[in-house]
Amino acid sequence: MTELIFMEGVSGVGKSTMTRMLAEELTAEGHTVRAYLEFDFTNPIDFYCTAYLTAGEYAALCREYPEEADKLRRYTIHAGEAELVRYFDEDTPLFPEPLLTVLRGYEFCYHPKRLVSLEAYTEAYRHVWRNFAAGLDGTYDYILFDGSLLHHPINDMMRNYGCPGETALGHVSVLLAALGDCKRRIFYLEPENIGMQLAVAHRDRGQAEPDEQQIAFWERRCANDHYVLDRIREDRTVYNVTKQGWDNVRQQIRCRLTDRGTGHGIFL
Repeated sequence: MTELIFMEGVSGVGKSTMTRMLAEELTAEGHTVRAYLEFDFTNPIDFYCTAYLTAGEYAALCREYPEEADKLRRYTIHAGEAELVRYFDEDTPLFPEPLLTVLRGYEFCYHPKRLVSLEAYTEAYRHVWRNFAAGLDGTYDYILFDGSLLHHPINDMMRNYGCPGETALGHVSVLLAALGDCKRRIFYLEPENIGMQLAVAHRDRGQAEPDEQQIAFWERRCANDHYVLDRIREDRTVYNVTKQGWDNVRQQIRCRLTDRGTGHGIFL
């Protein structure tokens, strides 16, 4: 049975690097592995540069741009009453202008110009996650997701809807329920000091130093993450990468995945 691994934590803590390195190490040990890093437009349960259209809007778009209709269908995810269209592959646009600008206007998650209701947001996610779980066929021993359970959804819910932890908990619970009996684990990485971690991450990325507002947001984000983690009934472990050491945490997670040890994280 495929095991789903959710690597979570605040921005800059090393989720992507951890996901990539674990995937490489598990593969080297003979396991079949698929890893979805941040901004991977092929991620089956997460959304990057994705337009949300109703069935009517989608049909009208296909009629207006018949030369792009086949490509629209290729990059469309059916989500109940909505059609989700991916329109970027990292920095590469998947559609020409003016269609690209039209799709930007229907952006689903990241700074949407037309915000769908919170109920519609969660319902679209539920359909996508349920269909993903139904399609698992055991091809992979492990599928690793970088920030797809907490990081991106809770960011969207806080920035777009001003949601508190209680509302985030409801959304995440819907996602986990949609997975049904799929085997899964959650590993949460956190630093000792969020402000210091953000500063390091920003310097490494060539970005300006984080200001007080940015730090305060991520402190609230971390608090909401813990609100959710404390209340879901899932296999989840929190690691303090500052105290325990990033490489040591990686070794502990790999040992837990391959049943060679339990590690020393905080089991919730």
